[in-house]
Amino acid sequence: MKNSIFRNCLAFFTFLLFFVCNTVQSQDLETIAKQKPFAIHGNTGLNLMGYDVSGIEARQKPFSFILTANATISLYSFDLPFSFSISDKQTSYSQPFNQFGMSPHWKWITVHGGYRNLTFSSFTMAGHTFLGGGVELSPGLFRFGFLYGRFDRKTTENQLYQNDSLPGFARRGFAVKVGVGTENNFFDLILLRVRDDSTSLHQADTSSIRTPEQNVVMGINGHFTFYKKLIWEVEAAMSLYTTNLGAAPLSDVENNATLHSLNKFLGINQSSEYYSAIRSSLQYRAKLWSLKLEYRRIDPKYQSMGAYFFNNDMQNITITPAISFWKRKIALSGSVGLQSDNLRGTKLATSVRTIGSANVSFNPLSTFGLDANYSNYSISQRNGRLPLSDTTRVHQVTQNISVSPRLLFANTSLSHMIMLNYNYSNFNDQNKITSQYSAFTCQTAQLNYSLGLVKSRWSLLGGVTYSKTTSFTSDVTGVGGTIGVSKNLLKDKISLSWSNSLLHTSSPSPGGWVYNSTIISSYTINSHNSLRFNIYYTGNFSGATAIAPTIAPTYNEFKGDLSYVYTF
Repeated sequence: MKNSIFRNCLAFFTFLLFFVCNTVQSQDLETIAKQKPFAIHGNTGLNLMGYDVSGIEARQKPFSFILTANATISLYSFDLPFSFSISDKQTSYSQPFNQFGMSPHWKWITVHGGYRNLTFSSFTMAGHTFLGGGVELSPGLFRFGFLYGRFDRKTTENQLYQNDSLPGFARRGFAVKVGVGTENNFFDLILLRVRDDSTSLHQADTSSIRTPEQNVVMGINGHFTFYKKLIWEVEAAMSLYTTNLGAAPLSDVENNATLHSLNKFLGINQSSEYYSAIRSSLQYRAKLWSLKLEYRRIDPKYQSMGAYFFNNDMQNITITPAISFWKRKIALSGSVGLQSDNLRGTKLATSVRTIGSANVSFNPLSTFGLDANYSNYSISQRNGRLPLSDTTRVHQVTQNISVSPRLLFANTSLSHMIMLNYNYSNFNDQNKITSQYSAFTCQTAQLNYSLGLVKSRWSLLGGVTYSKTTSFTSDVTGVGGTIGVSKNLLKDKISLSWSNSLLHTSSPSPGGWVYNSTIISSYTINSHNSLRFNIYYTGNFSGATAIAPTIAPTYNEFKGDLSYVYTF
């Protein structure tokens, strides 16, 4: 049965390979004699950071720096953008963070080199950083992309922290995209193949043994617009993942010459499994309303070495309507969705989630507006491989309500704005056994006022904050306020601001005061040079006692940064 499944899988990959590996088209470059011969623009900057703390363990080094540069060189109409960053911050393998890359482009040609991250589709090559090179071509209706490089470097076990590190192989691969279409109407075929270099790592007998892996992903990506109002999007992929390149081969593959030849590329053996993923949506956009229907399904354990993370073993369908009327002064939108997992029936229970939200934007006057949002997320369980009892069955509902009215009055000399933000969140456990222990409610309210003096370039800000959190263990209340001032000088070349906030919390455990003060200043010397100097202070003054000295320790923390940026 398993061999039969892999024969079907091989046939599917063979079919898609035929389309992806077509010959690349080309066309003659247009004349560039009339273009500007040379130009360069960008910026470079140095940021120095200082830190000091008393009362708690330091959370960063006393001094650090970062040097960055971004530039684009233009030769006629050929652009060569590049960037780099150097700092003294160390990675987990005690190497400095130094990454360089560039993606020059000319008309419909883009070339990538160095550290880059590209996206061909969300299920195949989806933003994973690689060190290598690539090219993207879009002459006319033709769409082509190719990249090759190192997706992960070799790592060795840290002898000092063996529990926190694992050896890893150097991982290399390529991705290719072949398609046809424009920005609004296109269809792409995508192939990704990444594998570990089994010769790149020598593992000692005492090490945590790793096996070399390989991933081959084939996918499609399409976007189609009909009559400028109806939009259909579709993405699908099949991922063939081999967890051990040294595992025993499949007998059916070895006995078939064609499959054996193709398997040199696919690398299927007894450790191989395949997974699928699909996303499709249909949306209609009218002048004052729209409606979107989306379906998504991702198999359990679906993964691609061209992406960092997938929320897999899930299937959902979502409906998203939106409408506006009264000359767009009222806008309503929302969404309703149903999600479930346990797609292959291997879990003890199946989780079902219902997601609903509604949003209202009301702007009847230029001086008054209001935004309101409501969301309801529920999760429940039904029987999977085993029946569930009432004591273990999960049934939870989370609700959130937020309301934000605002008033704005402005003229040539003054501007006033008053804004109220209120948010209510409630977690309701509907399991009779656990509900009394897990109920959770949080309320926050903020009232802010800002005053702007247009001619003198002064701005003032003040506000009050209230919050209350209620749970089974305790009630925590917070009351505080904020005040700030800012001023622009020398025709806005100098910008100064100072903000302060004070919050008092009370609870059964030691409460206390938290004070934050921030000074931000910037000076634009000229069109090429600018300076920035910031200071941040946090003071935590708790009610800790000798009985509970570490629950909320008293500490003083200072941060500062000085930055210089040269723009050219």
